[in-house]
Amino acid sequence: MRHNIPLAVVLAVVGSFCFALAATVQHSAVRGQVDENQAKRRLSFGQILRLLRDGRWWLGIGLMGVSLACQVLGLSMAPVSVVQPVGLLAFLWSVVLSHRTLGQDKWAVIRPTVLTVVATAAFVLVVSAHAAPPSRELDLVPVLIAAGVVYAVAAAFALLGSHGVRQWRCLFWASGGALFYGLEAALVRSLFEYAAGHVWWQSPIVWVIIPALMVGSGLAGLLIQQGYATGPANVVVASMTVTSPVIAVLFGVAVLGEGRLLTWPWALVLIALGAVAVGGVVTLARAKQAALGAPSASDEPSEQDVPVAGQ
Repeated sequence: MRHNIPLAVVLAVVGSFCFALAATVQHSAVRGQVDENQAKRRLSFGQILRLLRDGRWWLGIGLMGVSLACQVLGLSMAPVSVVQPVGLLAFLWSVVLSHRTLGQDKWAVIRPTVLTVVATAAFVLVVSAHAAPPSRELDLVPVLIAAGVVYAVAAAFALLGSHGVRQWRCLFWASGGALFYGLEAALVRSLFEYAAGHVWWQSPIVWVIIPALMVGSGLAGLLIQQGYATGPANVVVASMTVTSPVIAVLFGVAVLGEGRLLTWPWALVLIALGAVAVGGVVTLARAKQAALGAPSASDEPSEQDVPVAGQ
């Protein structure tokens, strides 16, 4: 497989901007359906159907399609552990696009944003310096098992997004979508690697992975919409662009063998940087709740007092 890392990175940068713009547009459409939504209720089935008739929402879908195309092209030219982390720039774009909603204490939002961007940028640099194409023949069985694990963890996040602490529901929904988003990139890269040395259509596992890709894309989209319904767009984008690279890099290193040049000291550095980046997202989510004047969990009505949308 021919590699062109610089072009892949350029495509990833363009895709990151399209992703952030899509998030801003779709968030506007979704918030039009739920109004204030102080109870952090999920979108009902009827509200989802109404979104399908909203032109703004479809514009966001189109921008997401451009972002996806850029990502797939990038993944055909470079390791997933290089391409996927570049999507972090979408976080920065989203903060710029939503600057009018930062609130009076803008530094409470800007500080964790800068912290997360710097930590994840350092993460990208370390990964890029040590990433390499796998030296062994790819076995699709571990790929399928790892995908099942990610599905299970994403389901747990969706449960927390629906029934967990209200002030964190947006982050839970978005993190679940981010797990699928990172998995999608890893699975696409897996198929490219496998097809380079095999007659791919003769493998039964390929015909399991391809439907898993399509189902995962649909589930990721649904979880993201729920994230838009329960919180600000840049919290959703932050979670997506930090959590998904972590998943993609872990998948690339542990399953695809892209981390063969990574030593233990640098692995520990990656773990530390990942922890700082995730901590920045959590801090951002808390800061955005304060900036938007959202009530704390203790001030909100109990679950029994708030009807669930669609019931």
